[in-house]
Amino acid sequence: VQITGPWKEAILYVMGHTTDSHYDTIFEKQFVDIKQHNNLSLRDFIEVLSDNFTRYQRHVDGEYQIIPREKQKRFLERIICGDECFHFSEVGSGKTKVIMPLLCQIFLSSNKEAHKHLARGGKKKDTLVILVPEHLLPDARAQVFRHCLNINYRQDYRVHDDILALLHDNVKLGDSQRRSMKQIFVTSFNQFKKALTYDKICKKIRPHREHILIVADEVDDFLDRDKLVFNICSNKANSFDRDTLKYFHEISHAAYHGREYQPNYF
Repeated sequence: VQITGPWKEAILYVMGHTTDSHYDTIFEKQFVDIKQHNNLSLRDFIEVLSDNFTRYQRHVDGEYQIIPREKQKRFLERIICGDECFHFSEVGSGKTKVIMPLLCQIFLSSNKEAHKHLARGGKKKDTLVILVPEHLLPDARAQVFRHCLNINYRQDYRVHDDILALLHDNVKLGDSQRRSMKQIFVTSFNQFKKALTYDKICKKIRPHREHILIVADEVDDFLDRDKLVFNICSNKANSFDRDTLKYFHEISHAAYHGREYQPNYF
């Protein structure tokens, strides 16, 4: 069967093999252009994204279903700008439905102040790994897809629903990419641990690790007896006392800031 005429033009356009100004004007309306805010201050940029956030929400009884609150905006700003590794918030603060999607949008942007902070004093980050508990994974994926798949028309970026996508030959990081692009991986902590047992994935991650930013939601859930972060390959249950966990937090904080730390525990 030979495909010709408008159908052929539409298919080639969708596959990225041709350009068409008519189709561009149709599809561009469905995308949110945040490239124009590259020079805004981080706080003002968060305000702009929060205003755009209602675009994805249902309008019920004269108001939008979800509107980012002032407290959520400041918490997001603290996550990006804070020196601390761990940030604590109360249950029901909207981390999965509000803060995480906004963080992903900021990562996909080119806002100068935001990416200066996201670099965390190191190299510029182009890969974001979102870790969530297993029971929150479907909702986390849905929120990221809802808010991040129509950002900046014609900008090339990828949103993966599993870190194990790195097993695919076409999923590359850094200089091995055919063209440079930002990537987001939304995955569970257990899948991330599993991924680190594959040599093929480690060979991709290790040389690019300084350009990868990892954000973990519900960290306390990861410290459950069967999920402790340094129990990567063993299936044995862990039951550590409070003092041991304290040492773990102190070592993590020291490693994050590049400081040497040798407690008496060792």
